[in-house]
Amino acid sequence: MVMLISSKSEYGLLALMDIALHQQDGPVNRSHVAERQQVPLPYLTQVLRELVNGGLLESTRGPSGGYTLAADPARISLLDVVMVLQGAVSPATCAGSDSDSGCGRLEGCVLASVWSRLKSANEDVLKETMLADILKGEPAGEAAAELAPDDKLDCIGVACPMPIVKISQKMRELRPGGILEVWADDEGAKADIPAWCIGSGNEFIGREEYGDQMKFLIQKAL
Repeated sequence: MVMLISSKSEYGLLALMDIALHQQDGPVNRSHVAERQQVPLPYLTQVLRELVNGGLLESTRGPSGGYTLAADPARISLLDVVMVLQGAVSPATCAGSDSDSGCGRLEGCVLASVWSRLKSANEDVLKETMLADILKGEPAGEAAAELAPDDKLDCIGVACPMPIVKISQKMRELRPGGILEVWADDEGAKADIPAWCIGSGNEFIGREEYGDQMKFLIQKAL
């Protein structure tokens, strides 16, 4: 399945919401954000750095340092966040583009205008939805809740086959049909985790890679 919104953008939004909710007491520590949102700290650190460089967060150093929003949540749109973390949201490489897209069939293509309109519609929704709206829960719905993982497991720095042991333990705690999100950086996990799913009867939903780190989604058998 091709995702228009990357996991990096999703976790960036979670981090911004967490910081917005806790910054009234001063700069928010990244370790606390990682713990509350169940995101591996090394990956979160990378996302926060990009948000600072993109002008959406401010960073304060020192023992009581951390992160605060660079603007009011009502002035930060979802499109601002997505553009910083992944760039344009496009259903196809040629959407809203020209011959520089690299597609040899662009001239006279009947699909190009469809992809362009879809791209504009996506951007309009993201541009009109502010971080403050998300914090108030206005755009949230039951469908979004159904797609969220039931639990997350951090296996960064854990060599195989230990991630499989940890996954087996965590899966026993999940409800039937529940989804577990697993983060790992051992190359062996690419083969071991899908193979374990086949052998155990659980469903391997997919894998996404972010440099040396990988995110796996596993659904517990019904």
